[in-house]
Amino acid sequence: MHSLLKFLAVPALALSAYAVASGGYRHTSIEIDLPVSTQGPLWPPSEMVNADGDFILIGNALLANDEGQIGMVPNQAVLVSKDTIPPLDENGVEDPDNWFGAPYKVIRELDLSEGSADMNQMLYANSFGPVAGSGGTPRIPREGESAYNLNKDFAVCRDVFPTDSQVTGFYRDRLPLHEVPILGFQGDNVAYDANTGEAYDPQLATSDPACAAFGCPGEDAVDERDSDAITLKDWVKSEGKLKIRLTNKNEDGDFTSARFKFRLKSMLPNSLYTVWVVRGRQIPVPGVYERRDIDAIATQNLLMTDANGNAKGIFDVNNPFPAAETDFTGRRIVGLSVVYHSDMQTWGGCFSRLGPGVDVHVVFNTLNSEADGPGLPDFTDFVTVAR
Repeated sequence: MHSLLKFLAVPALALSAYAVASGGYRHTSIEIDLPVSTQGPLWPPSEMVNADGDFILIGNALLANDEGQIGMVPNQAVLVSKDTIPPLDENGVEDPDNWFGAPYKVIRELDLSEGSADMNQMLYANSFGPVAGSGGTPRIPREGESAYNLNKDFAVCRDVFPTDSQVTGFYRDRLPLHEVPILGFQGDNVAYDANTGEAYDPQLATSDPACAAFGCPGEDAVDERDSDAITLKDWVKSEGKLKIRLTNKNEDGDFTSARFKFRLKSMLPNSLYTVWVVRGRQIPVPGVYERRDIDAIATQNLLMTDANGNAKGIFDVNNPFPAAETDFTGRRIVGLSVVYHSDMQTWGGCFSRLGPGVDVHVVFNTLNSEADGPGLPDFTDFVTVAR
């Protein structure tokens, strides 16, 4: 595994810095191939797991070299143990503020060659619960499935979840990606308790006149969903192109906005995706500002694939790339991700209801690129100004 170690220089700074060239423009548009990934934040290690709950990671791996130094190694495809020990404080409690305090426990490298057993394995959404997890953050994986909470500092969106009754009592088991609960879906003969997350018989079927008044066991099959398992092969065949073009010059000749044009193909068919951006302020800088939740690229930020897995979308964003020397609030967009919603649900400006890998799963992430490529520490050299 040490042969994989191509550490980024000063990894913490690589993530927190976003200085770019200012003054003059080398170009006004770029087009990039979006890198396929299974990773959003560094913790949990991935937003996809296998049948045993181990993380299927395509992205950045936190590894230790022979001297015990921990660094981020980009462009990895590895299986990471669900029993990975995360950063811990002096009391042995998960420390979500210490990103580089512990390496992943890598089981092995993944074989991404055509027809391999890895490519044919079924993908799972991770388990969850309780909301009041160890380390002070919602527990992913769920309590009892691994020794530690691997969720870092992701906070559920209090606008929609949890209620007081859910804080200590809501759980969800690991589920195949194609069986993640769709709220209100009728056709799979199962519903889920809003307070506990437990499955129950909805008793909604009315096809038998003998029990029309109260409902028979199960549900009326009034809706359908794809019943085929989603494999790693299905995931990695996804293709995405993004073209960014600076727009709207002011009287001084400076650009004040940009247009983001997405073209996706070979995605999961008839599926819901959203686009999110990482701004400088979402990366914590000690003594400057704390981490904030990532932002939707725009309102709305939806991409819906057709029956062939194709989708297009255009989003206009005001002042997405202010120069570092004027960007006192960390507004500059330094990264971007496209996310699959296994529950077919969005929550407005909330990234997720439950957390990364439970109901949302990154498929493209510009932060999962080589250090000298389009990902870190910034994926454009554009500069925009406020209107």
